[in-house]
Amino acid sequence: MKRKRMYAGKVAAVVLIGFFIFGLRTYNELVDMEHFVHVAHGRLLVEMQRKQVVLSRCRNAVAMYAAMEEKIQDRLITLHKLTKTHGPRAQIVKNEGLEIIKLVRKLDLLIEKYPDLKSKGPYALLMETIQETGFKVTAERLNYNNWTYNYNVTCRLFPHRFLAMLFGFRERPFLQGPLNYASLNHAL
Repeated sequence: MKRKRMYAGKVAAVVLIGFFIFGLRTYNELVDMEHFVHVAHGRLLVEMQRKQVVLSRCRNAVAMYAAMEEKIQDRLITLHKLTKTHGPRAQIVKNEGLEIIKLVRKLDLLIEKYPDLKSKGPYALLMETIQETGFKVTAERLNYNNWTYNYNVTCRLFPHRFLAMLFGFRERPFLQGPLNYASLNHAL
């Protein structure tokens, strides 16, 4: 009888140690998965902020490019009108020529800063930038939803479910539809 009690005690101790080790491993797994969900959320926020900054800069560059091209065209038209009348307006023609040179230099500086402006044209560059930044945000949203899916499934599976409820791990919502930066900032 004493042997049976000792044997039962040893078995109970082994079972308890097994449950403790399994519980610790499961807890660590849930913590890791929750961490990856938070990292994916942070990456999505960074990509959305980057999108706003890149699009703002690109819009400004396109607007400056278009405005400078317009000024150059206006100056060239004015210069063309003045050159038809020779004589006393020679100084005005010279001043207009200098102004055109200044505008072309500014345009060259802008093109050096944004080389794709010249090769692709301002509006094609803007469309490509919008598309590229949109793809990056979509990729990060899919990454977040993938991690969220894995985390939610782990929280639902037996026996993880009991430990998740015990330690307060809750399922996360998926991000769907158009992304609104203000609402996403408070999602987690």
